[in-house]
Amino acid sequence: MTTFKLPLNGGQPLQTIKYTGKSVNPSRQEAPHPHHAFVDPTGDFLIVPDLGADFIRIHKINKQTGVLTECAPVQQVPGTGPRHGVFWSPSGSSRVRRAEGTTLFIANELSNSVSGWAVTYTQGGCMSLTLKQTLTPYQGNTTAVTGTKVGEIRAKNNFLYISNRNDKKFSGNCSLTQYTISSTGSLTWTDNTSAYGTYPRTFDISKDGQFVAVGDQTTANVAIVARDTTTGKLGKLVANLRIGPAGVPENENGLSAVVWEN
Repeated sequence: MTTFKLPLNGGQPLQTIKYTGKSVNPSRQEAPHPHHAFVDPTGDFLIVPDLGADFIRIHKINKQTGVLTECAPVQQVPGTGPRHGVFWSPSGSSRVRRAEGTTLFIANELSNSVSGWAVTYTQGGCMSLTLKQTLTPYQGNTTAVTGTKVGEIRAKNNFLYISNRNDKKFSGNCSLTQYTISSTGSLTWTDNTSAYGTYPRTFDISKDGQFVAVGDQTTANVAIVARDTTTGKLGKLVANLRIGPAGVPENENGLSAVVWEN
């Protein structure tokens, strides 16, 4: 992982951290595979889910210099494959200072699950995580069909969503899963809805919460789906746009990412 001082001006990296380790899946975990880097609600820590080594890597940020100090990584169950993550706090704010009840949710690609971790901050020290819960993407905690790969994860108010690549749950189209988050940060499976395409590698929720943009990688389309801001449920397809040529399943072509501008 490499960091740079802003604004970018073509200078040298501020810092480069080289990870080591591997895990039990020889085809996917022969080396570290950091998939995501994001800051916690306090702005004091940078989190990196490492699919290849089954670690949630934690780095303390020096806010004056930008230099990262590595804390002890959190070990996940071997073969889990943590891919993406998102923080949630009961206040609903993304910038709450060391809020009680803050939870880190991790989307696990290899085990096709989402795990919830209780966040604890120590005065002047590192962040610690305690596993609270692990759920599959389906009603009754049903195991995903072979070939499914959990993708991205998003939280909006008291609802959590993940994408399920290649599950073909809706007449050949893949699915998104909605969970409801309790005041204590526990999850309850709520619904599966269509991704209106295949291999939903990415999705994003509009700022007002009324729409979800789903980037379906293999069918190379952006599906805009209505969202109920009260129940969090995803509804009808309101727009659909093809972006370039279709991709090939399991390849790195097609549509890779989609975000809302505001």
